[in-house]
Amino acid sequence: MRTKYLLSLVIPVLSVSLACTRVTEGPDTLRDTPLTKAVNTADHALPGGLLVKLVPGAESPEVAADYAVRPVFPATPGKEDVEKKYGLDRWVTVAVPVPEEMAGVARRLQADPAVERFQYGVALEQPFAKDRGPAVAQTKAGSDPVSFNDPLFRNQWFLYNNGNKNLYGATNLEGMDVNIRDAWRLNAGDPSIIVAVVDEGVKYTHPDLAANMWTNSGEIPDNGIDDDGNGYVDDIHGYNFQADGPVSWGKPGDEGHATHVAGLVAAVNNNGIGISSVAGGSGKGDGVRLMSCQIFSAGKQDNLAAYARAIKYAADNGASVLQCSFGENSGRFVNDRGWSDVQTIEKDALLYFRDPANANSGVTDGNIIIFSAGNNHGAMASYPGAYHEFICVSAISQDGLPGWYTNYGPGVTIASPGGDNKIEGITMLSTVPNESDPDKQDYGYMHGTSMATPVVSGIAALGLSYAKQLGRHYTREEYESLILSSVNELDSRLTGTKIAGTVTLNLADYKNKMGTGVIDAWKVMMNIEGTPFVQVPKGKETALDLRIWFGDDAASLTWLGIEIDPADREALGIEGTPTTADGQLKLTCTKTGCGRLTLRAIAGGPTLGGDDAAGGKEFARTVSLISRTNTSKSGGWL
Repeated sequence: MRTKYLLSLVIPVLSVSLACTRVTEGPDTLRDTPLTKAVNTADHALPGGLLVKLVPGAESPEVAADYAVRPVFPATPGKEDVEKKYGLDRWVTVAVPVPEEMAGVARRLQADPAVERFQYGVALEQPFAKDRGPAVAQTKAGSDPVSFNDPLFRNQWFLYNNGNKNLYGATNLEGMDVNIRDAWRLNAGDPSIIVAVVDEGVKYTHPDLAANMWTNSGEIPDNGIDDDGNGYVDDIHGYNFQADGPVSWGKPGDEGHATHVAGLVAAVNNNGIGISSVAGGSGKGDGVRLMSCQIFSAGKQDNLAAYARAIKYAADNGASVLQCSFGENSGRFVNDRGWSDVQTIEKDALLYFRDPANANSGVTDGNIIIFSAGNNHGAMASYPGAYHEFICVSAISQDGLPGWYTNYGPGVTIASPGGDNKIEGITMLSTVPNESDPDKQDYGYMHGTSMATPVVSGIAALGLSYAKQLGRHYTREEYESLILSSVNELDSRLTGTKIAGTVTLNLADYKNKMGTGVIDAWKVMMNIEGTPFVQVPKGKETALDLRIWFGDDAASLTWLGIEIDPADREALGIEGTPTTADGQLKLTCTKTGCGRLTLRAIAGGPTLGGDDAAGGKEFARTVSLISRTNTSKSGGWL
C-alpha cells in the first residue's frame, strides 16, 4: 500500500547578515547602522516587502512617503481593545517592489522612531510528500460492529480497533483507538463549535464534508463583493490567505492535506457514505463545523503575514479550536524565547486567538490551539507546537507504540493515533479531493503527526460540545488540563525495540517523552461529567474496591441495587447481574467498550427511613467502566 509521509512545514534558518547595496537606498549615515530592530535577516526573504510593527501611537513609518504601506490585519469592530492588547493594530506591510532597494528600506526603518521592530517576509515551506495512499472503494465487508452507517468506518482503526489482525496486521493491538464509539452515545458534535483548519484549502464541496462546513451568513457567494465588510471578499467557508481570494483545493501542487485533516475532525457521520469522524455528528445536522483558513495553495509558499491573518480571521469569525498540522523542523528553535523573539507576528496572532475576549464556544474563557509535534524523528517538538502555552501532539500507531517519524521530548504534551506507513501500511483513512475528477467524492490514506493532531482537535471540539450540552464552563487552562489528563497510559509499553521497515526504534528513548499519554474521548466525556472511571480487563471477573467511591466503611453498607442502562450493558458485554459484597463490586465485561452504572446504598443503618419508620437515607454514585484487553498498571485511575 502506498502511503504518504507528512513532514512538518519548515521555516528556513536565517543566518546571512544583511548586505549593503546602492547609494540610493538611504543616507550614507545609515549605511553601517546595526539593524537591532530586525528580528530576522534577509537570507531567504521573500521579495515584495517587509513586516513592520510600529510603536504605540505611531500612525505610519517614515518610508510611507516613498512606498505603499497598509495594515496587515483588517480591523474588526468591537475588537479594538484586544487588537491593541497584542499590537495587531500596529502591524503594517511595506511594499518594496524593487528587490535591490530592500536593504535601504531596512536601514530607514531602523532609524525611524515610529518603528518598534520589523521582519523580512519568510516563506512557510510545504514539503508534503508527493505520494498519497490509494483511494478506497466504498465497500463494506466483514461484521465489525459499527455505530453509524458510514461504510468505511471499519477501515478506521483509530476510531474503533477490535484487534482485527487481518485488516491491521500482526502487531495490531485491540483497543488501540481513541475510544470514540461510546462517547458518541453522549454527544456527537454541536454546530456552534467551529474548528479552524489552518492548512491548504479544504474541499468544501466534498459530499462527506459539505454539510459540516462553516458558512459565513453575511457573505453572498461569488459576487466579488465584501458583503459583510470584514475585509475579505467571498469568504463563504473561509478564505485563501495565500492567494487573497476564495478557498481552493484542486490546483497543481495541492496535496489534499487540509481535506484529509478536515475529514478526521468532522466528516459527516451516519450519512451512508464514506467515513466516520471524531466530531461529525450523528447524521442529524449536529456535527461541529469546519472553517478553512488556507495558508498554502498550489504548492506555493507565502509569508508569515498571511498565516497571522488566518489566525486572526479564525478568532474573529467564531472558531473555538485552531487546528494546525504544520510547524518548523525539530531543532530550528531550541527554546520558547528563541521562537517568540523571531516569529513575532505569529506569536501576537496566536495569543490574540487565545484571549478571553475572543472566546467563542460559550464553554471556555479562551480558545484552544493544537499543533502537531512534527515528523523529523527529532528529540524535541517542532515550534510553534513546542511553545509552552499550546497543546502539541505526537503520534502512535495501531501497535500502541510511537510512529517511526514522530518527534518526541520537550514540548510534546499528548499522543494520538497517527499511523505508520512502514508497518504493513497502517495509516489514517480520511477524505481527499479526487485527482482525476474534482467533483467526485474520494478517500485516501495519509500518516504523520499531521493526522494525529486533528484527532485531538476533534476530541477537543467534541468535549466542548458535550460541556455545552451539560452547561459546564471552564477557564481555558482548566479545559486544556482536562484534555491532557484524559489519556491512556503509554510509558509501560516503551521497552525493547520496534522495527519499522528499515528503522529500528529504541523505545526507551521515548519514555516520558510522548506527552501525558494517548488521548481517550470517553475519558474526556467522563471528566466533563465529573464521573469517576476505572479500567477493567476484558473477559476476566473483576473485583473493584467500593471504598474508592463510597468511603472506608463501604463493606458495612446495605446495598439497594445496581442500575445499568441497556446500551451501557451492551457496550461492556456485561452478562448477568453484578454483585456487591464485602465492600467489593464484582462483574465481568466480555467486550471492549465503555459504560456507566449507578450503585445505590443506605447511609445510616440497614433500612431506609420513611413515614412510619426511622432509618437511613438513600444515596448513590454513578461510575464509569472502561473495558480493555490491555489495562494500565494503575488500573486506569488518573
